[in-house]
Amino acid sequence: MQHSRVGRGLFPGVNAMSYEIDASEWLNTEAPLSLRALRGRVVVVTVFQMLCPGCVRNSLPQAKGLDALFPREDLAVIGLHSVFEHHHVMTPAALRVFAGEYRLGFPIAIDRPLESGVMPATMKQWGLGGTPTLLVFDRQGELALRHLGHLDDLRLGAFVGQLIAQRRPREAGLEPADQRDGGPACTP
Repeated sequence: MQHSRVGRGLFPGVNAMSYEIDASEWLNTEAPLSLRALRGRVVVVTVFQMLCPGCVRNSLPQAKGLDALFPREDLAVIGLHSVFEHHHVMTPAALRVFAGEYRLGFPIAIDRPLESGVMPATMKQWGLGGTPTLLVFDRQGELALRHLGHLDDLRLGAFVGQLIAQRRPREAGLEPADQRDGGPACTP
């Protein structure tokens, strides 16, 4: 089953500040990444499990393709390994081997396991229903797409390309989002 939501205003009360990755460990990066710090770039987060057939067959190759296709100054691709089943075999050590075997060069966050329940921290906080899940944030850090299941490569590539083509805030004569007013207002 596939579910997709696209565009602004579809997630009332939820903004980029609500979306941060709660990771126990990171692979393929020297320091933990922050979605807030990546503003100015389009960010694609692919949520996966290494034993999920749809992830291995579709979403991870798709993430590798995006990472190879678009310049790093325009697009950041992040893998989020969110284990909600088979906890005993999907360990960080197994994920490191998996990432090496599949040549996953983009940063991968290991979703922090919670003391109670099967859902890890980020997956629970973001209200995700399974894997693969794709989240795309625009240059301003706003959630632009959330999709459960596989999304066609051409559709995703076109969508990401459109977001990248939107000018960076400074290029458009705007200040970064965290330095702007909250929007239209009446002032004396």
